[in-house]
Amino acid sequence: MSRKIVKWSPPYRGENVERPTFDLVDLEKDGVIGRIILNAPEKRNPLGYERLLQIEMAAKEMELDDDIRVIIIKGAGPSFSGGYDITPTPPGEPKRNTPENGYHHPDRDGPWSSYDYEHLRVYTTLFDLQKPVIAQIHGACLAGGSELAAFCDLRIVADDAKIGWPVGRNWSPGNLQISPWLMGMTRAKYYMFTSDPITGKQAAEWAWATESVSADELEARTEAVAAKIALTPTDLIMLTKRSINRQFEIMGLKTGMQASADHLAIALLRPGFARGDEFSRRAARDGLKAALAWREKEFGNAPREGAGGAPPSADGPAGDGPKYGG
Repeated sequence: MSRKIVKWSPPYRGENVERPTFDLVDLEKDGVIGRIILNAPEKRNPLGYERLLQIEMAAKEMELDDDIRVIIIKGAGPSFSGGYDITPTPPGEPKRNTPENGYHHPDRDGPWSSYDYEHLRVYTTLFDLQKPVIAQIHGACLAGGSELAAFCDLRIVADDAKIGWPVGRNWSPGNLQISPWLMGMTRAKYYMFTSDPITGKQAAEWAWATESVSADELEARTEAVAAKIALTPTDLIMLTKRSINRQFEIMGLKTGMQASADHLAIALLRPGFARGDEFSRRAARDGLKAALAWREKEFGNAPREGAGGAPPSADGPAGDGPKYGG
């Protein structure tokens, strides 16, 4: 049965608009701190079209709440997020990563990179939000999960977290290429060329993360940082945030994000990809877990956790077909 989506434009103060139902994220308010919690732990909190919309909507709702001064985004269960959901969509169910009939037109969406520009629109909302947004990261933070975290203002990570872009091994040159802005050119090239994950401790050393702490201290430390930031009034912190963001915008950060989205569209037009790459063929023939296990073996990596050597969540591009990348 088709699921009805409430297409909700974030309101301004006092506007009488239909509010969405938040069922793909859990929301908490604790004094000055608001929390957005990805709530599909059995699949490592995969991202998709509807969940990203709800993250954006929740952040805008919390922006309107004068009590909330800082927002934390985190994942329920063993991981922050395994990335975009690439599990197959059963017949009759809505697509996981795109609107049912595409964004604009099925023939134009690929070259226009509509898939990535939609992600960029959501993440830019967090980037431009008046209030600070902190990503609390544990377990897997892969592919699209690392994009979501990267557009938050701060990233507090567990020492043993796994941050990575494994989809670079077969699909994507880096959907929204924000890693060079965070860790510098040399380390970003190593990170993207090898597609090897880095630990939370390494991510802090490379400046991708704000800091790393032991897993059992992660929540307390994130809450402590949020509470300290919340001591500053929102009308001042918003100007501080914009002032810092503008320095990177002047250097071309947002233009760079758009250019990286365009490069993904080009990557998906490669002759080998257009004919169907080996990963896609194996996923169709043997199933997603088997294809992921094959890819890890090809790159000399140990099997990932879970049955079949891979977690049941994303780790790469959208599951609605090879037209869209991770």
